[in-house]
Amino acid sequence: MYSLINEYQQSCLLVKKRIKFLTEQRNRLIKSDNRIEIDKAGLDQRIRLLYVEHAQMQEIISHLINYMRRIEHRAET
Repeated sequence: MYSLINEYQQSCLLVKKRIKFLTEQRNRLIKSDNRIEIDKAGLDQRIRLLYVEHAQMQEIISHLINYMRRIEHRAET
């Protein structure tokens, strides 16, 4: 179970890095007044989806941690 939680945490880090990269790319395109490329690449939608994915992974991690705590608590009693 710990490895599963760790893998989700690693995935969260990767998603955050991807969000950062795409946001920087979007900001560069905005500065160069290239809104068409932003729309063509679908950057806004991709960034929003990654935020949703990140939130879902955080929720799963939270549920897994709570589950682990309940199991450990049962084992102690």
